Order: sequence, then structure tokens, then C-alpha cells
Amino acid sequence: MNIARPVPNFRRALQIHYSFKLTNLVLGFAFQILVVKTLSPNDYATYAFFLALLLTMERVFSLGIDRTLLRYVPAYSADGNFESLRILLRKAAIARVTSISVAVSLVYLMAVYGGGGVLPDESPLALYSFCIWYIGYAVMTDLEMLAQSWVLHATTAIAGTLDVLARSASVLCLVGLEYKISGVTIIVVSAMTTSLASVFVLARMVWLRSQISRLVIERDKKPSHLAVQGAPVFALSVYASNLGWLMTSPSVIRILAKGGLDVVAFSAFSFAQALCVSIQRSFPGPMVLPSLEPIFARFATSPNLMAALVAIIFKFELICFASFSIVTVLAGEQLIAIISRPEYGQYYYLFPAIMFVLLLQTIYRVGELVASLQLTHVVFLVLWPVSILGTASLYFTVEKWGMVAILLIPILESMVRIAIVMHYNRHSVGWRAIDPVRSLQVCLSASVVIVIALLVRRAFPEFQMALAVSSLFVFFGSLLGARPFRKEELECLALAVPSSPRVLTRSIARLAR
Repeated sequence: MNIARPVPNFRRALQIHYSFKLTNLVLGFAFQILVVKTLSPNDYATYAFFLALLLTMERVFSLGIDRTLLRYVPAYSADGNFESLRILLRKAAIARVTSISVAVSLVYLMAVYGGGGVLPDESPLALYSFCIWYIGYAVMTDLEMLAQSWVLHATTAIAGTLDVLARSASVLCLVGLEYKISGVTIIVVSAMTTSLASVFVLARMVWLRSQISRLVIERDKKPSHLAVQGAPVFALSVYASNLGWLMTSPSVIRILAKGGLDVVAFSAFSFAQALCVSIQRSFPGPMVLPSLEPIFARFATSPNLMAALVAIIFKFELICFASFSIVTVLAGEQLIAIISRPEYGQYYYLFPAIMFVLLLQTIYRVGELVASLQLTHVVFLVLWPVSILGTASLYFTVEKWGMVAILLIPILESMVRIAIVMHYNRHSVGWRAIDPVRSLQVCLSASVVIVIALLVRRAFPEFQMALAVSSLFVFFGSLLGARPFRKEELECLALAVPSSPRVLTRSIARLAR
């Protein structure tokens, strides 16, 4: 393969993308704290329910469009196959308009025939604002996939920054004007800012459309394994995977939790879940993997390189999860009382539990990524019975078991799903990307540190924050003994990281074996 023209400013695009993405995460974290401190538990419960409904509807009516764009658009753009690209985009647009129409109609039916028991607020302002919010969010999702496929990462990152800045500024202005803010107020503000962000991304993509022609890679032989006729089958298989995961996703769990928890417990759970999701997005897995998927799609014939890159990303993700667990287990109650409301402090145990569920979903995401890139996605259809069983179990037990069911059932369901996917891909690079032995050593190191720190805390309960920080340093020191990275993984990191911070690879070389 001859690369006649390199991808323009690719490294710069990724640097800008990750810089703005980290900024967005900090701003989003601040927005979550602002909302939970501004709203009463009842109003926060209303906002949290509509947010969960938004995320659920976006996945239910996605039809696999987003992941199909990520898989096909980079390949067609690299091959210069613009005719197939036009056909794909036209069909995707028709499917998205149809799905939005059905989703909005469903909201209307829930409001008319729900009898007040489905939606927490059925006022016209709440319903119209929610529908606008959903439309903007769904369109923004597809535009983000297109932008990443065409190496326009900075565009979506800047749009996200403007969105969260405008949202936070609007809420602060309303607070300054002493306006009584409710959950519906946050929905109205979110609908406006998300719609403006999607318009901004669309305008930027039209302005930069000439860049697409510079993404063509000259090949000795044009690949033929990605016929546009196969896109609907791929989309349906990915859609089946999304629905299977969605049945016990954070948004669906939050919707089901509303029927088994009181207002304070539901608000605390919703805040803990939202904060964990926001924090986890700063971890290497959710931060890097979605951006690398179109790159993997362009070079899917190098599975070993892909496995090494995914493995090092996942291990950094695991280290971040272990660090978060140490802090929240040892000093979670004090932290929650500071950043939210004092009445939520008793639910500090939710943070490591919810983060563990999110870690399991990252493991599943790795298996899903490997299967999708190797076009072995039929396995996702097998996962439907598992997900349906998990959702049904949660629905029928949440009222009786409450928080136990909400935490335990998603963990069990995620473990079963991971076992099936990894067994199906046992002859591929899936297991190598997870690296179970070294990953378990990291978890064991963190567990030993937590147990010892809990024993120390019993003797000195007044030093929780100091103990948490000290335990973090002990855990990082234990990694020198665990040495979770392979040498070939660090070699891939040295190639991927820009030359200026390569001192990072030398500083962690002692962690490889």
C-alpha cells in the first residue's frame, strides 16, 4: 500500500480533539454539580428521568446508523469511492428522519395514554422541549460520527465545549436573576444549546467539505469487501448489539429504578450514575476508543497492532478505575457531601459499584470493537436473550429489592455478556486486548490496598481524605511489582504518542515485562 497523501493535520486534529474533550469533561462535571446543588431532589429526579429517556430513545431509534457511518465512511473516503459514499449517506439520512418521526410520535402517545404514570411532567413546555432536545441530540450523534470519519475531530469537540458553556452560563444567569429553576427549565436550556451545537457542526462540515478529497489512499488493489449493499446488514447487527446492551444500560437502569426507590434515593442514584459516567468519559477507554475506531477501520488488516493499542488503552482504563475506587471507598461520604447535597452522602457506596458496571461495559466495548472490525458481529444476536432476561429480572425485583437489584443484576448480566462475546472471539485478538492475567493483577493490587486502608481507617477515622491520597500512592507503587504492560504495547505507545511527550513512555517502561 502506498500512501500518496497523508491525512492532513491528523495529529493536530487529534490533539485539538482531546484537549477540547478534556475541557468538555471538566465543564460537564461542573455542570452536574451546579444542577444537583440548584435543584431540589424532586426537580432533579424529573430532569434525571428525562435525560435517561433521551439517551434510551436515541439508542432505541439509532438503527445502527452511527456505527455504520464509522465503519463505512472512512473506508469509502480512503478508497475514493464517493458514489457508494453518497448512496450510504442518502440512506442514512432517510433512516434518521424516519426514526425521529417515530420517536416523537411515541412521546406524544406516552403523554396522551400514559395517564400521568409514565412521564414525571406532561406539561406542553416539557414535552415540546424534550422533543427538540431529542432531535438535536440524535442529529448531533450522526454528525459527530461523520466528523470523526473525516478527521474533523476538533469541530465536534469545539461544538461540545460551546454547548456545555452555553448551558452552564444560562443556568448561572437564571440563578443570578433569582429565577425559580425547575427540572423543566434545565430541559429547555439543554434543548436550545444542543440544537445550536448541531447547527454549528453541520455548518463547519459544509465549509470543510473539500478536505474529504484529501483523505484518499492510493492502493495497488481496491478492496471490495465493503459493498454498500452490505451496510444494512451491518447496521442491523450493530443495532442488535446496541439494543442488547441498552436493555441494562445506565439510562434504562435509571428509568426502572424510579419504580423502586424514593425521591431522595432515586435522585442520589441518578446523580451518582451521571457523575460516574461523566468521570469515566475522561478515562482512556471512552476517551480514546471511539476516536480510534475509524482509524482501525482504515487499517483493519493489522489485528496485532490493533490489539496492542487497545490493550494499553484498556489497562490505563483499569488503573483509573482502581484509583477511583480507592478514593470513593475510603473518602466517598465526605466527597459527596461537598459536591452535592448532604442527604446524598449516605449513598457514597454507589460510586465504586456503578463505576464497576461501567468498567464491565468497557470490556464488552472492546469485544464489540474487535467483532465489528472483523465483521464477526452475528454474535450480538445471541446476546438478546441474556439482555432480555436481565431487564425482566430488574423490572420484577426492583420494587422488592430496591438498590440491591439495581446494582447486582446489571453486574451479573454484563459478566455473562462479556463471557459470550469473548468466547465467540476466542481465536481472535479479543483476549489479547483484555490481557486477563495482568488485568487481574492490577485489580488484586487495588483490592489489597483498599483492605489495608480500611483497617487503618478504623483506627483513625478522622483522616479519611489523607488516607485516600496515601493509598493512591501505595497503589501506584504496587504497579511497579505488577508490571501490567507488555513491551510490545509500549512500543505501540511510543509510535502513537507525539514526539514531545515521549518521555512518558520512558517513565513507564519499568511497568512492562
